[in-house]
Amino acid sequence: MVEKRNGDFVMRKKIRLEVEVTLDDSVEERVIAVARKHFTELEETTVPKDENEDPERVAEALIPDAAAAIMELISANDLLEDVGVEFTTVSSRVTFQEESRPRQLYEATLQAAASVGDQGQGSREMSLDEFETGTYLCRWPNGDFSLVTANSRREALVELDEWDAAHPSQLFPLKPCMMDFRLNDLGEIELKQFGEETEDLIWETSYPELRAFLSQVLPHDRSEYTAEIKESILQAVEHERPRLWKNQPESLPSQTELGRTLRKRLRTTGPVADYYVQEMATRILESTDDKGRKPN
Repeated sequence: MVEKRNGDFVMRKKIRLEVEVTLDDSVEERVIAVARKHFTELEETTVPKDENEDPERVAEALIPDAAAAIMELISANDLLEDVGVEFTTVSSRVTFQEESRPRQLYEATLQAAASVGDQGQGSREMSLDEFETGTYLCRWPNGDFSLVTANSRREALVELDEWDAAHPSQLFPLKPCMMDFRLNDLGEIELKQFGEETEDLIWETSYPELRAFLSQVLPHDRSEYTAEIKESILQAVEHERPRLWKNQPESLPSQTELGRTLRKRLRTTGPVADYYVQEMATRILESTDDKGRKPN
C-alpha cells in the first residue's frame, strides 16, 4: 500500500496474520467483559459523545462473543503503537449472535438495517446495490488496479476491503472480462494475457493519459525502443501512477449510527459498515425464524 507522507510516496507493508487461541470456559465471560470495558472507555475518551448513543450498548453489539473480544484486546496492545505498527483487524468478517443482545439492541439493529435500505433507494445514480456486470475493475489512487467479481458495487467494496478501502467512484463495471494464465516452471501462476476487449477497457478506465501518450511515441514498426523513448515512457508512467492521488473523493459516510460506530472500529468505509449492519439484522431474523418466533 502506498501513502503520501510529507510530500513523498511511502510504501507500507501489510501483514495478514491468523491468530489461534485457546481459552477455558470459565474465563470466557471475563474476556468479553474486559474487552467491552476497554471499548467503552476508549469510545468515551477518543470519540465525541453522542447523547443518542449508549457506548455500553454499542460494545455489546460489536463484541458479542469471545472471538470479537480477543480481537479487541489484541488491538489494545500499546506496544504495537509504540513501535509504529498500525493494527487494522484480525479478520474482515464480523459475526454476531442475537442471544447475546438485549431486546433494545435487537430492535435498534433492525431499525438501522431498514434505514440503510430506505436511504439506498434515494439516488439511482449512486446506487451501490444494483447488479451491473458481475465484475468490477478498481483503479487505486497509487496507479494499481484490481479485478473482483461481485453482484453489486457494495459487495465489491466489501471484498476489496481485504486489501484497502475503495470508493464507489473508483469502480468500473467490466464486461467482457477474459484473462489467460499459465503455470511457470517454478509452480507459480502467471498472467499470460488479457482478452482484447478486456485490455482495451482496462486502458480506457485506468490509464487514458498514458495510453494516449504511448500511441504517439511507440514505433509503429515495433523496432527496439531508443534510450530517449524509454526515458519518455518512464516519465509518463511516473505521472500516471499518482495522477488521481490529489483528487481522491471523500469516503462515503455510514447511513446509520450503529454503522458509524462499526466503521470506526473496523477502520473501513461507510458502505462496508452498512453492509455488516444489514448482515447482522439478517442473522437476527434467521435465528428467530429458526426458533419458530416472529420478530416484532
